[in-house]
Amino acid sequence: MCALKRDGYIVLGGGADGDGFESKIKGLGVSFRPLPIDKKGINPWADVKLFWTLYRWYCEERPDVVHHFTIKPVIYGSIAACLAGVPRIVNTVTGLGYVFMEEDLTWLRRLVEWQYRIALACAHFTFFQNADDLAYFVARRLVPRRKAGLLPGSGVDRTFFTPTSTTSRSPEAPVTFLMVARLLREKGLLEFVEAARLVKRDFPTARFQLLGRRDERNPTVVSASELDRWQGEGVLTWLGDASDVRPIMAQADVVVLPSYREGTPRSLLEAAAMGKPIITTQTVGCREVVEDGVNGLLVPVKDSKALAEAMIRLIQDPSLRERMGKAGRVKVEREFDEQMVIEKVLDVYWLETLHASA
Repeated sequence: MCALKRDGYIVLGGGADGDGFESKIKGLGVSFRPLPIDKKGINPWADVKLFWTLYRWYCEERPDVVHHFTIKPVIYGSIAACLAGVPRIVNTVTGLGYVFMEEDLTWLRRLVEWQYRIALACAHFTFFQNADDLAYFVARRLVPRRKAGLLPGSGVDRTFFTPTSTTSRSPEAPVTFLMVARLLREKGLLEFVEAARLVKRDFPTARFQLLGRRDERNPTVVSASELDRWQGEGVLTWLGDASDVRPIMAQADVVVLPSYREGTPRSLLEAAAMGKPIITTQTVGCREVVEDGVNGLLVPVKDSKALAEAMIRLIQDPSLRERMGKAGRVKVEREFDEQMVIEKVLDVYWLETLHASA
């Protein structure tokens, strides 16, 4: 949005009402339209309302390009934009979500796949944030390969997220593990809590912090009572949400994300840009950010014991933490600079003919 505004284009933004994005978008000097996005599940009437809202908006504004993010805007927005005659329809699939992770949701997954197949046929191009998601969509014939390509996540601003070091602290200072994520089970929150319990048996001074909001509209959100119980037990500290994670991340020794599946997690890109070693899972999206043993450690999904062992390894080796942090910064500079993302996206906005290699 900022790049387009700098080049003199008129930019409009929209998003879920109450998601906290309105103030951020308006802060860029971009007008914002609240959209009736129901994240709780399949509600036909809510979905029809979202589709109709987007269709009327596109008919009113007559945009040259629309770009959708996340499942429902991608699906209903692509169809609405096509019917409204928008010249250029671009999407970014930021991850597959819980529908594709839960084994007992086969019927819902098939429905969503059918919707994706129709929507992405309407679009001119769809970006994916990791090769696994792209391969899945192509193999399931949800998107033509010639109309799809990869982005290195959302990218990260290397000038905004800069390295910090905690090695100057006393060797006896407690090591702090920070998890930055929405409070969802699919983010590996239960594994993080259990690993913290295991680590504290031998390293009682180790600190475990959680930064992120409770998304009540997501069916996998942890309950407030669970969160209170963990804090009362002394396992972790919940820091709430923050618009700027840098001050909190700067004080952390290690950033952890034991997620079950991701697009490309922005929190890990920010951590790497700030020179923090990372512990994450050997899964889609996460393994794109971390090279095991180089800028962090990879552990199996849903394995709290392996997660605890990785934490203990980094507690015991401060020099390894320092080396991994430096390697993470180099990786971000080489592969995940946000300017690379912006250039790829703008190229697709203005291309008259798309190629499979885009």
